[in-house]
Amino acid sequence: MSESFYRLLFIFIDVILPLTIGYYFHKYKIISLNTCNFLLKLNIRFIMIITGLGSFWLIKIDQNLFLLAFVGIILISALPGLLAYPYVNWRLGKNIRNSGAYLLSSMLSNTGILGGLCAYIAMGQLAYAYVQVIAMVQNIFTLSFCFPLAEYFHQKFTAGSKAKFQPHWRSILISWNQIGLLSMFIGAILNIYEVPRPDIFDPIFNASVHLGAWFGILPVGYLLNFKAARLYKYLALTIVPVRFLIIPVLSFITASLFTDNALLISVITLIGMCPIGINSVVVTQLYKLNTSIAEAIFLITTIIFIFIAYPIFLFLMT
Repeated sequence: MSESFYRLLFIFIDVILPLTIGYYFHKYKIISLNTCNFLLKLNIRFIMIITGLGSFWLIKIDQNLFLLAFVGIILISALPGLLAYPYVNWRLGKNIRNSGAYLLSSMLSNTGILGGLCAYIAMGQLAYAYVQVIAMVQNIFTLSFCFPLAEYFHQKFTAGSKAKFQPHWRSILISWNQIGLLSMFIGAILNIYEVPRPDIFDPIFNASVHLGAWFGILPVGYLLNFKAARLYKYLALTIVPVRFLIIPVLSFITASLFTDNALLISVITLIGMCPIGINSVVVTQLYKLNTSIAEAIFLITTIIFIFIAYPIFLFLMT
């Protein structure tokens, strides 16, 4: 069978199927929200230990890491927020909960789970490893900037515009959710000292990628909110040109200027078009912003990515 067939098969098995099952689990109340959250925690705190360790054990430690870090912090996180900011001031400025939800959602893309899986399906283990570097620095940006920003909007909403911003850094920066970063650091140390990966590690790593997809994407299906999407569809569509045109084009140009590595250019371009992640919904829920806006943006960009943007990317690759 052709390589294209296997790619489409993996997209169905690891993306569309868990997304659909998660949606029907919610619709027919087969599992609870607590179970859904447990799957997310299991993915972040256990599965990502294996994938993070394996990724940083595999990649070549060279100047390309700086390019990946630039992509993770500037191109796919900070820049979309800067592009969204004028619109926030123009249309949403007086509503703190709406402004916070929109601005935060614009900066939080589904890189590590969906982007990593799609890179793995299209380009293999090394591509997945490159994505995990981008996801790591994006996670650092999320912790150091997005969470404090969410708390700022929350404090401003609850106490008024004159409230003094007091971020709770300990709870923001120290969490079991950061254990994946530790595994990546260990993987990098093993890589630097040229410790060989045992033969048994490859099948474990590959299985973890697919298992992580189910643990990460099934809850995404569970949290799909079509009512929110209908309510805020026009607002959500304003992010589409940024996420699926401006950022991918800039990502491709930037990568092409700094490297001639075709795989790296493809990975960076793919990550540039990743949809908004489920973490936008989690953050807005946690800080009592307008979760419906985050849900609408998350749902609409995810559908566009899976059924339009990613198939186009695969077609252009072949």
